Amino acid sequence: MNRTIMRAFEALDLISTADYGLTLKEITDKLDIPKSSAFNIIQTLVSLNLVSESQYNHKKYVLGSGTYTLGMKYIEHLNFVDVCKMFLPPLADELHRNAFVGILDKNKVLYVFKHVGTGAKLATCDVGTRQELYYTGLGKILLAYLPTDKAKQIISEINFIPKTSNTITNVEDLYKELELTRKRGYAIDNREVENHMLCFAAPVFNYNGECIAAISISDMYSKDDNYDYLGNRIKEVGYLISEKLGYRKNN
Repeated sequence: MNRTIMRAFEALDLISTADYGLTLKEITDKLDIPKSSAFNIIQTLVSLNLVSESQYNHKKYVLGSGTYTLGMKYIEHLNFVDVCKMFLPPLADELHRNAFVGILDKNKVLYVFKHVGTGAKLATCDVGTRQELYYTGLGKILLAYLPTDKAKQIISEINFIPKTSNTITNVEDLYKELELTRKRGYAIDNREVENHMLCFAAPVFNYNGECIAAISISDMYSKDDNYDYLGNRIKEVGYLISEKLGYRKNN
């Protein structure tokens, strides 16, 4: 493994974590390398536009626009559904549930991917199905992470129709549910669409921190279901997918 390339990558990674940039001395100290080596690496990265001097302090170095260009080229070649396919099927098979990916389509959730997990008991929505936002796990996620004004507009136009005795039927309860969803990081469709179905959903974020999709696992309701465990598992997978799309928690 080429030592110089490794050091250059370490320098880039280090600079990326500093909000206001780093001085050459700070880079030298943190990487524990000779100042002359650090200088040569940084100057090479500057010439490649991968690092630049901070406009606020010329003694500090920040990421250059070249890193953004490279990152965007990577993102553009990623289809987020393909990334979801890397993580969702193994989870669905492990938990014996169906897995879904949904996106916002006007005021509905559109199902764009489905995987029937090994041992799953229910045959639910097919790809291409559109469902209401207020009673589905996927829909609640998409609503919860929308910009406030957009969410309010959509919610104001909802015609609440109960599917089961558990379905949310008013604006006040929906807002409470969305607040709880954001707090715990996952949504629950607790037998709101069908009396015998339980669903857990989580957000997928892009590199800008925008929720671009929702993922879910669902199957037959059981009184023995561990809600926290299932909710946190789908949330963890949502974060792994988001990471692949360039998202960082501190975005």
